Amino acid sequence: MMIRGDNILKTIANLKFLADIEWVGNGPPADEPVCGFHGKKCVMWKVAIFVSGVTAAVLLLALLVTYKNWAYEQELDSLLWKIDYKDIQINEHTPSTNANRVSKNVHPLIRTSQVSLSSNVEGDFRYTTIFTTVGVYKGRMLAVKRFKKKSIDITRKMKKELKVMRDLRHDNLNPFVGACVEPPNIIIITEYCSRGSLRDILENEDVKLDNMFNASIIGDIVRGMTYLHESPLRSHGNLKSSNCLVDSRWVVKISDFGLHELKFGADTGDNEMDFEKQCEKLLWKAPELLRDPCSPANGTQKGDIYSFGIILYEIISRKGPYGHISMTPSEIIKCVIRKDHDPPFRPKVAKLCGSFDCVISCMQECWAEQPESRPDFKTINAKLRPMRRGMKPNIFDNMLAMMEKYANNLEALVDERTDQLNEEKRKTDALLYEMLPKYVADQLKKGHKVEAESFDSVTIYFSDIVGFTKMAAQCSPLEVVDFLNDLYTCFDSIIENYDVYKVETIGDAYMVVSGLPIPNGDKHAGEIASMALHLLEAIKMFSLRHKPEETLMLRIGIHSGAVCAGVVGRKMPRYCLFGDTVNTASRMESTGLPLRVHCSESCRNLLEKLGGYVLEERGLINIKGKGDMKTFWLTGQIDSYRIKKLQEQEMPPKSNSNQPVTRSSLKQPNKLASSKSICRRLSLDSPKNL
Repeated sequence: MMIRGDNILKTIANLKFLADIEWVGNGPPADEPVCGFHGKKCVMWKVAIFVSGVTAAVLLLALLVTYKNWAYEQELDSLLWKIDYKDIQINEHTPSTNANRVSKNVHPLIRTSQVSLSSNVEGDFRYTTIFTTVGVYKGRMLAVKRFKKKSIDITRKMKKELKVMRDLRHDNLNPFVGACVEPPNIIIITEYCSRGSLRDILENEDVKLDNMFNASIIGDIVRGMTYLHESPLRSHGNLKSSNCLVDSRWVVKISDFGLHELKFGADTGDNEMDFEKQCEKLLWKAPELLRDPCSPANGTQKGDIYSFGIILYEIISRKGPYGHISMTPSEIIKCVIRKDHDPPFRPKVAKLCGSFDCVISCMQECWAEQPESRPDFKTINAKLRPMRRGMKPNIFDNMLAMMEKYANNLEALVDERTDQLNEEKRKTDALLYEMLPKYVADQLKKGHKVEAESFDSVTIYFSDIVGFTKMAAQCSPLEVVDFLNDLYTCFDSIIENYDVYKVETIGDAYMVVSGLPIPNGDKHAGEIASMALHLLEAIKMFSLRHKPEETLMLRIGIHSGAVCAGVVGRKMPRYCLFGDTVNTASRMESTGLPLRVHCSESCRNLLEKLGGYVLEERGLINIKGKGDMKTFWLTGQIDSYRIKKLQEQEMPPKSNSNQPVTRSSLKQPNKLASSKSICRRLSLDSPKNL
């Protein structure tokens, strides 16, 4: 049945609860939902908050992106990489290219070698070798690379590339410092590596590279190229051993990457370079890039892998990119480009004995003909892991071990160079002692000034060849040179047995003196007399190469007296004699007879005093400028009496232990050897060697 509402309300009003009601939520439920039964009374505040948050985030992100773009554009426009050319102190005397493989030094007195042996850091470059053009910027020694461009337009693309280069930082990448883009001084400045390039080191046989050195060098290249391939540059494009630089700590740094916009259109000097030199620069380039005339300037990553394979062969073989083969660079390039080679033309790995199998396998994969078959640098790093066995995990410990090995190698090299220096010094001294008297040469070597000195008594020897002018007219110039060389070689080997000094030879004239620069009493007359007789016997047995049937006749004159001697000139100094004695000795020779020794009276008196010599009077001879002079012929010597006098005077035979290097003939050594043997036999018969 139906109950009326008002009755119900009356009934509820009369209800009495026996206990309190425990409401859920601490109170009776609402009689209506918050938003009403139809949801019309509720405001959408949660949706509003969400929408507002999303809108704010989008606006903030847009603002951040806008700010970053603005900051990026500001950084591009700020040209932080730009360097004023006036701020660089460039050493213009250093080479601007390494093509000739010649290094020059910043200091004229500092030693120069192909690879610097200095262990100094880059800050102190007084004792380091310079491999490229260098400059000092803000107190730092930097490498400078010039480009010849008439003008340059700094485009947005070029600015972006320069910014990328400035931001690239890795231990195995040579950092870009800045650039100058004001013609004609368009240059790129990078850090200078004091040990030159990897190619310089590999070509220097003095630098010993063991497996640890090789593993460290290869590891540095792999790490540098891995970072470069993951950078915005993506590839190198010109990877080769000459672009792998080595700093003072033996860390390899990749260089010459990027900046292709700046380099585009620049005159690199290749047009002036020899064609083979141009081809030599392409020996590291991948075959697919060589075949494509429109290949990208920055190359490809797979092309870099191919170049790394060639460098790997260079490091292991130390014989260049293709070994010691009898092919020119242009011929090698033609063979690499050809597709019909089976297998493709590559360096020969058969001779790489003693190398790690993983290295040979890796280099063969790197220079695979198909680019997609070549591994990336991360895979290469894993493949070459066996090569690094035994190396310490700490890079600092490895560096110390490498420096210790290099120090040991350097010590051995210094010892070897010291021995070579001493040997060259000995040869130089021997040559110097042939040009100047030993006493005079020693004084000049010490830097002392050699004063002119007077000698009261010396004996001078002059000789010439009778009929030399007519004989020379009938011979070719080369035959005359050979003839005089043979003759004077024979004479020189004889005079070594006597206490004499050869002053000079002019044409066929031969001048010798005894008694200076160290006086020997009256013995100088005997030394010259014995030597003259010895030479007279030797000339009788001497024969010409081109005319063996002809014999030579020698005319000799000797004279004793006072002279003044000294060194004349600074360039090619000569020890010269001055005085009337020189003129008189020359007159003795010119007024003599063939195969006779013409002797002055003063010399005869000294020989009489010494004893043991046979002389006969010639008589009065009219001497030009002197008038009539009594002269004598020296006809021989009494050997037994001469030996007795030598023993009484306690004058031992001259030792031949310090003989200077004998001059050699220019041609036909066999005939010269025979003439030397004759002279040697004659010298053995000398009283001084009895």
